[in-house]
Amino acid sequence: MFSADQSGAYREHFADMASALGDDIATKLSGFVSRWARSAAPGIVILTGNAGTGKTAIAEAYCKAAGGELPESDELVEVASGQHVIKDLSGLPNAEARARTLRLVLSHGESQTLICANEGVLRDAFGDVQVDSETAGVLEAALRSGAAASDGLTIVNVNRQRPTGDRMWNQVLDYVTREDLWAGCDGCPSLAGGCPMRSNAEQLRRADVREQLRTLVRLASGEAVPTLREVLAILAWAIVGSNGCDDVKAGVRDLGESAFVANEGYFTRLLGGGLEANTAERSPLLIGLRRSGLGRVSDLEVDGWLRDASGATEAVRRIAGDPHVTRPDLASERLTGLAGSLSPLDRVRTAQGEMTFHALGEMVSTDEDPTRVEDGLTALVRGDGATNVPVERLWRQRVYFEAAEELGGSPASSRRLINFRHVGDLLTLASKASVGGDTVIELSELIRGLNFLVTGFSSPNEGLIVPDPACLFARDPGSFRPARPSLVHSQVQIDDLALRVPDRGLVEEVLDIDHVEIELVVRGDDGLVLRIGPRMYEAIREAAAYRGPVGQGVAEMNDLRGFYGRLATQLEATDQTLRVADPDSTPPALVTISLPHFTARRGAR
Repeated sequence: MFSADQSGAYREHFADMASALGDDIATKLSGFVSRWARSAAPGIVILTGNAGTGKTAIAEAYCKAAGGELPESDELVEVASGQHVIKDLSGLPNAEARARTLRLVLSHGESQTLICANEGVLRDAFGDVQVDSETAGVLEAALRSGAAASDGLTIVNVNRQRPTGDRMWNQVLDYVTREDLWAGCDGCPSLAGGCPMRSNAEQLRRADVREQLRTLVRLASGEAVPTLREVLAILAWAIVGSNGCDDVKAGVRDLGESAFVANEGYFTRLLGGGLEANTAERSPLLIGLRRSGLGRVSDLEVDGWLRDASGATEAVRRIAGDPHVTRPDLASERLTGLAGSLSPLDRVRTAQGEMTFHALGEMVSTDEDPTRVEDGLTALVRGDGATNVPVERLWRQRVYFEAAEELGGSPASSRRLINFRHVGDLLTLASKASVGGDTVIELSELIRGLNFLVTGFSSPNEGLIVPDPACLFARDPGSFRPARPSLVHSQVQIDDLALRVPDRGLVEEVLDIDHVEIELVVRGDDGLVLRIGPRMYEAIREAAAYRGPVGQGVAEMNDLRGFYGRLATQLEATDQTLRVADPDSTPPALVTISLPHFTARRGAR
């Protein structure tokens, strides 16, 4: 992902890594195709999706279940009697060959065939074959909803698979962090607290750390669903970075505990720490993780713990490297800057040498030497002069992952340390909506926020207010330009609105999904749906809570304009009177405007 050498990312070159990493991650989709292969039931299954979604791994699982092996070539191959696979339709030499092969498969429905193809190639091949409307409809439905089936044909959009799903997330993390992978090599300095790689892997085996990371990945994937390859690449970078066993041994041999510091920690590398900016931009997931603002969002209590940990809990003092907690046997002796260190994750680099978070806080707060205090403050807010990562940013990141309970739990830690204060509420609401729970209260709050964004009218009592299109399109919803006056086109009462999740039906049966978005549906019409992801949900909730302008992404505001434009087009005006949403009245109200009525005088010419 992050270098020119991506050989390990492709299935055909993965054998050497597989011997170390072990069995593949067991996904719902691999189970689905394996059961289908063992049944030998006739039909066609087409897997479409971007590179890195795991299509080839699924094809290999299919071949093994059928009693064969994954073919080396991309064309149609019989792997067992009556069972065929096309490993990669795009690997065929030209469009004519792809169309000919697809036509052959579609015309022989008595056998069993698995096809893997990228979306663009598959669309073109369907067009070249000129499939019937029913088959074309299955493709469109699958691309839109995740999976669709009809008359022996099943198409699955693997792009909808989310690695953060309940049954998949721990498998993904175990794949690269499980203890047997990190048992240590000959001469490993980890026993002396010197190996950042083993320290990172150890922390990523913790349940609380995994849950915090899952929240961040869910937040980032609200904008673009990450591929499995992308998630694994970021995890690999977080654990290893640019280090190797030989590098770590040499560093510890030459510099001892000072060799590696928190800049090598998983908590900063997960956000792209150590990568060049142009390299990090290759990953949409990494861009989303950075947008969370983790490390840049300050919290008075958390920052106070760094400067003076005496009032913090034992768990916080432990991750700060406080020797009174980590090494009580040394408490009566003169303590050096690294006296309480347990691993590279609690060490920082300053102009005064390497020390723990705790020692830095002590130096800044109590030292009488102005030079030492100045050097400590520089490291705290500017960095060490080499990597230029401020220590306070590293501290906030580590507290978020490893001390969430001290902040009030996972949702509270998100509200306090990342830019998206309401992400926990969105995940809870999506989970509730997925099982048909009561969402009336949450729906009312969403209506309140939407009404304010588009009309300045911050009340749900009149239902969803649909503004006149001219008023809406003359401004950006959520911009700093006040939404007044706003002419009312129509209203949708709360009984005609419902919340649901996008992934439902067949896609839940065949793919590992995770509900991180919701849909607002008007009168049960699939054409009148507003999809609400983390960024839009944040804008709506902020509008409802603060009744002030909110600056959010252009894409989200365009989605709002499109949604209200469709409503105005398809819904009839509530009545023929002229009404204006008046946000200045108490309480906010819809005001009917009476215009002067002129009549001609009798006898006038």
